[in-house]
Amino acid sequence: MAIKGQIYDVTQSRAFYGPGGPYALFAGKDASRALAKMSFEEKDLSGDISGLGPFELEALQDWEYKFTGKYVTVGTVKKTVPVTEPESTGEASESTLHDAESSKPTEAGPSESAAVKNDETPSKIDADKE
Repeated sequence: MAIKGQIYDVTQSRAFYGPGGPYALFAGKDASRALAKMSFEEKDLSGDISGLGPFELEALQDWEYKFTGKYVTVGTVKKTVPVTEPESTGEASESTLHDAESSKPTEAGPSESAAVKNDETPSKIDADKE
């Protein structure tokens, strides 16, 4: 379970957060918004705390203090950024840069893709047929 992007190991409170427990819906999710609003609604099971009022933010802070004192932090929620098609600005997108880097030969020699291409040359194919 996570609060404000911090993942807590709540296995010691399996009766609360495990299957059938009263807070089981929070398990495996960033429940920041739901905790701040004291909500059990599916729409509030989110790490998005934008638009919360001061009392809700204070409630969330109280939950965070409680979890920090009781549970071990085991990680952080990785933010995902949707990949969109790059506009024709002439700049390479992140995925384009990644693709270009993965096809570069390494210092130790040609890349795997180059090695595969070398195995498919006509001389190699003819030699296999003989």
